[in-house]
Amino acid sequence: MIRRLQFLMLVFTFFSGAASAQEVATSSKLNVWLPSLPWTLEMDGPGFAVRVDEIKPDGRRYFVAENPKSQVVVSVFLEASKGVVQKEECQQSLEGKVKRNASLSSSPLKGVAYRQNGDMLILEYTLADMDGTSMNQKNVFACIPKADGYVDLHVSKVLFKESDRPAFDALLQSVLFVPKQASTKEAPAGDSKQLMREGSRYYLAQQYREAIPPYQKALDIEKSSPRLERNLWRALVDNLSMAYGITGNLAAAQSTLSYGASKDPDYPLFYYNLACVAAERGEVRETEKYLKMAVERRQNVIAGENFPDARGDDSFQKLLVEDDFRKFVNELYGAPK
Repeated sequence: MIRRLQFLMLVFTFFSGAASAQEVATSSKLNVWLPSLPWTLEMDGPGFAVRVDEIKPDGRRYFVAENPKSQVVVSVFLEASKGVVQKEECQQSLEGKVKRNASLSSSPLKGVAYRQNGDMLILEYTLADMDGTSMNQKNVFACIPKADGYVDLHVSKVLFKESDRPAFDALLQSVLFVPKQASTKEAPAGDSKQLMREGSRYYLAQQYREAIPPYQKALDIEKSSPRLERNLWRALVDNLSMAYGITGNLAAAQSTLSYGASKDPDYPLFYYNLACVAAERGEVRETEKYLKMAVERRQNVIAGENFPDARGDDSFQKLLVEDDFRKFVNELYGAPK
């Protein structure tokens, strides 16, 4: 496997801050859940990018998403409760927010109003300034009591205009509680982006065995709650498989790459690395199958990434001494340059 340096550059670009604004994938639906609760809070979120999605040490899930175009931000605190949450508790929580946040501005909060929409208790106000800086930040808080949980939702925007109100209303009106899929109940907690950063520190230092646990956990999270932009997800799958392969766990490398190919069947380098694994095992027919699939998709490499020539890869050297295999590879790639 000779592709490690190419993906090192991709990961280095990401962690040096040169990645695009789409580091975190956008989704048409925003989902917030806790492992202990049988439901998921769902909102319509076209154009929103998830910025934070983590479980705090106290057990609460904290979720933040932003629409870069409208600059509307939505955040959610979700926590499990031991008993039925009463509406009075929601009212007290909202009133407490008014008292605390009034001190943030040099002028009184504007347009403080309470209302109710179904089970949702809503507070809204405008923060004129903060520390003397003009803000005109619209804030809408919604408290939603559940029999087994408590939802604290906050929608905000700086430099709010009345033309922004429909976006606020649409977001609140889209809130649903849907039964959680069985697979989601067991989904691991954590931030796949942070875990990928941790794994890549080890990977860049060529500490491949240490890179595996955070990379694997990041991939497990991505399986149930995808957040990474596609090319970063490809890097995660590729680097994890490489770490497994370099440390001698070819079965785990193959399983990781097969999963990647099942989710992204047009990406050629998953098949190329599957061919590397097969070659390391001496499986000629499997090697040829995956190399052919990789070459057929070679135009789908990431921009700036080179499709590798198997004839220069040490994974294939033992097979290349065989005339039939060497002939197959030469026909596949064309005459050596």
